[in-house]
Amino acid sequence: MKKYIIGIFAAAVLLQACTSKLDVQPSNSLEQGEALSDLPGIQSALAGTYDALQKAEYYGRNYWLMTEVSGDNVYIAAKNSNRFISSFKREYNVQDADVEDLWKAAYKTILGANNIINSVDAVTGDQEAKNIAKGEALFIRALAYSDLVNMFAKPYRNTNGSQPGVPINLKFEVKQTPRSSVADVYAQIITDLTASKGLLANVGAETKFHASQYAASALLARVYLAKGDDQAAITEATNVINAGFTLTAPAGIATFYSTAGNPEEIFTLRFTGNAEDRGSDNIGQMYLKPGYGDIRVSPDLSGILTSSDKRNALIGVFSDGSTGEKTNLKFASQDGIAGMHSPKLLRLAEMYLIRAEAYAHLNQGAKAIADLNTLREQRGLTQLSGIPDKDVLDYVLTESRKEFMFEGHRYFDLMRNGKDVVRNFCHNLLEITAPCTISAGSPISICPIPQAELNTNPIEQNAGYGN
Repeated sequence: MKKYIIGIFAAAVLLQACTSKLDVQPSNSLEQGEALSDLPGIQSALAGTYDALQKAEYYGRNYWLMTEVSGDNVYIAAKNSNRFISSFKREYNVQDADVEDLWKAAYKTILGANNIINSVDAVTGDQEAKNIAKGEALFIRALAYSDLVNMFAKPYRNTNGSQPGVPINLKFEVKQTPRSSVADVYAQIITDLTASKGLLANVGAETKFHASQYAASALLARVYLAKGDDQAAITEATNVINAGFTLTAPAGIATFYSTAGNPEEIFTLRFTGNAEDRGSDNIGQMYLKPGYGDIRVSPDLSGILTSSDKRNALIGVFSDGSTGEKTNLKFASQDGIAGMHSPKLLRLAEMYLIRAEAYAHLNQGAKAIADLNTLREQRGLTQLSGIPDKDVLDYVLTESRKEFMFEGHRYFDLMRNGKDVVRNFCHNLLEITAPCTISAGSPISICPIPQAELNTNPIEQNAGYGN
């Protein structure tokens, strides 16, 4: 019989076996692996945990698409394959399949990381190898909890962390697990990343496809910014900026996303060749024709890219030309495979933008603009000058919008700063009907806790979704 972790580990062994009569498992009903007993087993499990991040339900496709269509960069075409509609409309219900799949995928990733973290100290083997495995697992766990708290809880910055977050479980335990506060979830993420950074002290900038000390530092910068600890965000971002990574030059922007392992990348989930070709489930296929081609670039986004901006090369026009609708070319192909992409989860450009936003929050506008200009120079743009401090944050967010278009940042940039999503291209015949404005702080700005989770772990539901 198979043992399961039920209900975000909360009712972990309340159901220790499944039978043929149990047709439906909770959203995060997960098979529990055996305790790991040697270093090769640890390293094999670590590879499996990276694989969990790559699943289509997570960074392989869904997570970036759910967040991207929630913003104002793209729209879903009137003629579509009925995918990601609830995210574009922000009309989730407690049985939404995309929401449930993401919840399950993130907690499955955490389960794998926990098994490594809790086992590695007891196995025999090279201590440095053990440190690296544990440091990588801590980084992965922190990343997954960061994603969960972003999707299922109100921003820390807007509530001082007092709102319900997500359940935290760091071990295999026979108990139901309540939702921790947002503040407690962030505290755990920071604890994990701080430990990870120390354990990975000998893993440097040359490591792109596994977590490194700089991946931990970069994710800390992101987390501190979201938390509202701007000075700490500046410190961590500066640490990465000074580590030897380099921004992609203007001439390299057009091909930057079709290759993996560039000098700008800090941490990338590498997809390789036919072995990891998901065919129609490759992320780019949601934008491309042939492919589903459901998600189109909003004129509101393409209109802010000036003619000299090298990022224009990442937006194309559909080949049929009938409507002039535009498509995302960031994920056009890799290794000759249409729609395949290795998600660049952390890269140097984000560190400049994190530091610039933190400076803007601290009313240090000149420093923020200097960071923007460093990035803009490598995107073919002229220098900014004479920007009043009160306007600097908007300039930072606009630059982030252009730099991270289609990578799922825009929605969180706005929500973190208490700004509404305003879709100026809205109620057009080319797109499905959806709200023109998503108010920051509204109930629909976060996802519901999946009903499958509540069935086995009756935790508090988010406001607006019942319980």
